[in-house]
Amino acid sequence: MAGAKPELLLSPQVQRLAALPIPMVMATKRADGRVQLNPIWFEHIDGAIWVNSNTHRSWPKHLQRDKEAALLLVDPAEPDRYAQIHARLVEVIPDPKHEFIDRLSRRYTSNLFRDLEPGEERITFKLEPVRVTGQMI
Repeated sequence: MAGAKPELLLSPQVQRLAALPIPMVMATKRADGRVQLNPIWFEHIDGAIWVNSNTHRSWPKHLQRDKEAALLLVDPAEPDRYAQIHARLVEVIPDPKHEFIDRLSRRYTSNLFRDLEPGEERITFKLEPVRVTGQMI
């Protein structure tokens, strides 16, 4: 789907699923080629998938190195319906005031994110969907 706008890649069904405060599973590749899976909080905004992490975790390092990830959304009401989103990294944004992680935390827990540990840094990633497959009709 070269040249397709990101917002056109997610069908209305997938967009409705992405609007729910459910975790997404992110797959990245370790340096040795093995796949790493992590459940993550996310938000779908203007056709992009936005995620946030502590800079000391391994999956952000993998994402920044390879510039791509696979994302899995599973419909909690119908677990046989899912969307697999292949995405490319388009932007990395420091989150020094933890504004975006607070936004995600409110989305998932209705509360601000916990206090950061000494030396903890947060970083936000903007991912652009490039291919979507699955059982979403």
